Amino acid sequence: MAEFRVIDADSHVEEPEEAWGYLDPKYEARRPFPITGENRPFLHNMNSFWYIDGCVYPKVAGQGVTIYATPVTMARAKLKPFSLDSQTLLEPAARLKDMDAGGIDVQVIFPTIFLEPLSEDPRFEAALMKSYNSWMASACHKHPDRLKWAAVLPMRSVPEAVEETRRAKDLGAVGLAVYGTVGETLLSHEDFDPAWAEAERLGLPVCVHTGWCHPGLKRPFTDSYGAHVLGFTLPVMMGFYAFVGGGILDRFPRLKVAFLEAGVDWVPYLIERMDHYFHSETANRRPLPKRRASEYVRDCEVYFTCEAEEKLVPQVIDFVGEDRIMISADMPHGEAREGSVQEIRERADLSDAVKRRLLGDNAAKFYAI
Repeated sequence: MAEFRVIDADSHVEEPEEAWGYLDPKYEARRPFPITGENRPFLHNMNSFWYIDGCVYPKVAGQGVTIYATPVTMARAKLKPFSLDSQTLLEPAARLKDMDAGGIDVQVIFPTIFLEPLSEDPRFEAALMKSYNSWMASACHKHPDRLKWAAVLPMRSVPEAVEETRRAKDLGAVGLAVYGTVGETLLSHEDFDPAWAEAERLGLPVCVHTGWCHPGLKRPFTDSYGAHVLGFTLPVMMGFYAFVGGGILDRFPRLKVAFLEAGVDWVPYLIERMDHYFHSETANRRPLPKRRASEYVRDCEVYFTCEAEEKLVPQVIDFVGEDRIMISADMPHGEAREGSVQEIRERADLSDAVKRRLLGDNAAKFYAI
């Protein structure tokens, strides 16, 4: 297969303390800081936490478990195959070295700590997100041809989300990171429309990422297995419903949207489920989107990231098209996806043309890289 530019559509940074260096001075007294304790067995090497407004993150025990490796003062971060400089982007050249080892030319980087809500105060959380975005712009600016980033949006404060969308564009973000719900509220709620309108106007794609954003889906799980498989993943499907079934793409048809880190095997099931109920809802004359889910996926700019080992990728490609799926290395997280480029290259059930689209062309189009 001829060589081409490989673009990783979804990897991450493990935030260091420097991510809060741009925090609005009025919040300085509430600036997050790491706390490190004894590495007891039940912590599974996650013995450091961010202290934010009287709570610690991640929450590694009890109901509502969340799992990640920031702050990097925890043992878990030090056990990873990536250097701390690479994980935190404090030395971007270290990340480039890891990208080279994984066969990645360009990487689009997303946050880690915002995989769950961080404060009951929407304005303070917005300030944390703004500081993160400013810091990420600075970190990626050192190697702008290879390091790209998505700005996280403070969706609980819509006017600030609109303002941050404009600022993110000026700072050089290639996408906007949101999660599948805003608390228990679907992304299709009309209150969020100004944010989608601004993203459409500026041509910035919206990236709906997995995360523990819905309290009712997070709380039941007391172990990382269930927390990842369901609490972390199901909100993406709710986000898909909001855009495709909730009318967002009717109101903003030029918006580009992707659904990240949930794989693609679920896509045909959910589309067919939505199409099935579209018929019965139409018969009962209830309010609906203008078209079936399958039509939006066919006609609108709707993208997904796949897992390299998913057996049904060829069938999903038949369902949504070979120009709508991208790859995610998820570097430097612990799911061991950093070899996904080579796994895709070695698959015998995908043509060279399809591999090229998955590994680079589709992400280049989605992010306008």
